[in-house]
Amino acid sequence: MSHATLIWLQSSPYNSSAAREALDYILALAAVDCPAQLLLSGPAVCLLQPHTDFSSALQLKDCSKLLGLFELYDLPAPLVCQESLNRYQPEPGQLNQAITRLSKQQLTEQLARFRHVATL
Repeated sequence: MSHATLIWLQSSPYNSSAAREALDYILALAAVDCPAQLLLSGPAVCLLQPHTDFSSALQLKDCSKLLGLFELYDLPAPLVCQESLNRYQPEPGQLNQAITRLSKQQLTEQLARFRHVATL
């Protein structure tokens, strides 16, 4: 299935509101039945690990819990750059979300499927 909008999150969930904004955006699109997909690369892959203690220390809300709403809104599993996973090393057993891993080449091929790309 082709998706109209790709939300590409590249920012760390710890140093800005971009992660929360990206998740709010994709959930809003899903709420009005607009096809959308989330792509995580770079430090954004840290969103996939539970980090409640770290969020509390920084006085941030743990927006990773919003990933749990993807199934409720019939959103596909987030696309995740494998190279970023390797670099930021989230523990495979601790990922809090089902994901679709993509190599750089696969990521490039996937980008052509979307009509709109929002980068955060």
